[in-house]
Amino acid sequence: MSDNKVSLGLAQAGHQVIVMCMGWALGSFSLLLLWGELFASTRPDWFPILANLLKIGAFLISAGLCWRNTKEPMMLSGKSVWQAIAVGMASHALGDITIVLWRSLWGMNSSVSLANVFYGASYIFLAIGLLQAVLPRQISLSGIQTIGIAITGVLGIVLACWLNFQSPNLAASSVAASPGEVTVVGDHHLGDIGVTSAEAIPAGNDQAPKLIQLVDQRLSRVTDKMGLLYVVGDCVLIVMAVALLIAFWGGTYSEAWKLVALAGLCLYVADMFLIYEVRQGNYLQGSLWEIFWILSALFFGLGASVERGVSIAMQQQRPRRRTL
Repeated sequence: MSDNKVSLGLAQAGHQVIVMCMGWALGSFSLLLLWGELFASTRPDWFPILANLLKIGAFLISAGLCWRNTKEPMMLSGKSVWQAIAVGMASHALGDITIVLWRSLWGMNSSVSLANVFYGASYIFLAIGLLQAVLPRQISLSGIQTIGIAITGVLGIVLACWLNFQSPNLAASSVAASPGEVTVVGDHHLGDIGVTSAEAIPAGNDQAPKLIQLVDQRLSRVTDKMGLLYVVGDCVLIVMAVALLIAFWGGTYSEAWKLVALAGLCLYVADMFLIYEVRQGNYLQGSLWEIFWILSALFFGLGASVERGVSIAMQQQRPRRRTL
């Protein structure tokens, strides 16, 4: 089968998905640029909720596109790969939904909430999906490719560890304010929950159901462990993304995994921005760089759609047996 036929089948299968993802990305970028950058000082009070909804929508779109691949009988990467990635996307969306409930509905300002559990689960399932895509295949890398993966992986790990543990303003940020004024920084996605002293929300608001308050208290005991989980997740993420980008550069369905690699890189970049901004005390929810979270989700969804299109095209081009 020629590459032109594969591209034709791909274009027919994914045209609507491409338009939808591009529209969501452009709309999100425009809104974040408008109120997250240009008019940040006069942004409306409801904009942080809108920023979360943009992320939630992107991850739910991606989860649906990835799960759709599990319904196809002849997926090139296998159903289990996309099942794990779909659950990872859905878990991230649940984390963002929890953020909205915790802060906007119940007025709770916690160092660790149920959202962190969902974010941690998203890392785990994403890692499972990516490993299932890579490990069964015999990938032969050249010496230069191996060195490139190693160098990029080491740099990514060093950056993640430095931002998490060696930020110069960490001590001042965590000691200067009391828990009732500012959430103590130190955890991934804490910026979504944490607030500056100018917009502080009292922790443990009585509006929250008793069960939610109990869960909140129990999770506050594992703050340090959750932070370590996210560091490990970010490190694994950057190594896997670079390995995918290099290893799947050629081949029949390399385009799908280039998109998945870009998704992993975008997720890593967004996480690093978040950690840096929170540690410096400059985080403002709905900032322009949050577009990287949205792009990450959409790239995962596009990668799923691309592989589905290629798989369907290859299946259609496969010669059928003649019946006697």
